[in-house]
Parts: sequence; C-alpha cells; structure tokens
Amino acid sequence: MLLFCGIRCSNRNCSTAELMTSLLAIEASTEACSVALLHNGRQREDFRLLPRAHTRYLLPMVDQILSEEGIRLSDVDAIGFSAGPGSFTGLRVCAGIVQGLAFSVDRPVVAVSTLQAIAQGEADQLQVNEGDVLLPALDARMDEVYWGEYCYQSGFAEPLAADSLRAPESIEVLANSSEIFGFGSGWLYASRFRQASPLKSVNTDVYPRAQAVLKLAVRAYERGYYASAELAQPVYLRESVAWQKS
Repeated sequence: MLLFCGIRCSNRNCSTAELMTSLLAIEASTEACSVALLHNGRQREDFRLLPRAHTRYLLPMVDQILSEEGIRLSDVDAIGFSAGPGSFTGLRVCAGIVQGLAFSVDRPVVAVSTLQAIAQGEADQLQVNEGDVLLPALDARMDEVYWGEYCYQSGFAEPLAADSLRAPESIEVLANSSEIFGFGSGWLYASRFRQASPLKSVNTDVYPRAQAVLKLAVRAYERGYYASAELAQPVYLRESVAWQKS
C-alpha cells in the first residue's frame, strides 16, 4: 500500500564537476525507498514510504525518474546506492537491483553508508554549523542499535568512527564543545544510552533518502571511489540476518 509519495526537482547552482557528472542513486534500507538523479546539473528525487513493497516499486521508480529527465540508463556515469546497515530484505533488494542495472549498461557502482546518508540528509535540512556532531542511529531489533558518529565539515557528514552494531547501554554520548544532533529510530533507546552531554535536538522519525546518497556518491565517484557491478554488496553489520523480514 502506498502511504506517501513525493517527487522533488530543483535547479540550483552546481559546481563545474557536478555538471560533468550524471549519477543515479537508489536507497531502500528501511521501510522507505527512494531514487534520485543528477543530470546536467539538475536533481530529481522520488521518495516513497512503502513497507514490504520495495521489490515491486523500485524498478518502476527508476524508469520514471529517467523518463522524466528524458534520458536512458546508459546516459548515467555511475549508480550509487545505500549499502547498509539496515533492513536485510531492503538491502538485499537494493543491491540486487543496482547490480543488475549496472551490469546492463556496464557502469560502476558507488556504495554509501546508510547512516552517513541519514546524517547528511538531516544536516542539510537543518543547516547545521561547521564542526557539529551528527549521531545517526537505526533500530537494529534484537535489542541492538546501528550506530554512527559523524562531524559536519565543509558541507559533508564526515565519519568520526566506523559504523557499528551496539547494545544501547554501550553507547556513550561524550561532552563536546560543538552542538550534537541525534537522528533515527535508534534514538528510541536513548534512555539507556550513557549521555554526558545534552543534545541540540533528536529526531527519531527520519529515513535515509536517495538525495543524500546522491550527494555522497557524486563526491566519491569524482574522487575515484567506485567499483565494478559485482561488488555491489550489502553491509549488514550483523553476522546472522536471517531473522529480519522487513
């Protein structure tokens, strides 16, 4: 059942490098799924909240966004995707679709951390300040949290530590001279975190978006960080994932 659908399209001032890059991005690591496209300096995003329906809708969403821009898949330089952590099924579906698309037009892939995409998207929306700390977290079920630590630098969410799978009681929010922001469903466990510093704000009702994946993937691609299609693999952070069904 379609609960939410929105398409964003924007003409903004783009760097010369962006004007040279055409990239498709796909995100499906939670109940939401989205696709985004950068072509000739123009960005589009299609975001939908589609619990348990990613397999049915993702490819039509890709076809639609390419059609609206009037291009073919072969016109993009690379395909970026949210590699995880997140829902086992969503990550598997996303990686499989990205692999198939990339193979079909012989294009490289760019993997982006789901937690970094959350941090990037929320930081851009909130217009946080240089040096602010961004703490994305997703409910990993089984009484655990997917945890990320990032810092906002020169317009990007830069990692302070590797993404990890944590018990809530092991998470410590240290005192920091910068503002600290928390994002994602993992913050529903905040009462069990060890917090030594107050947060500027916490928003548990957020989803990773392809638009943020796109921004991070474009930068990675232009820096030469991409791989062949067969390397489009999910990052689960948990050895056993067979229990996950959503």
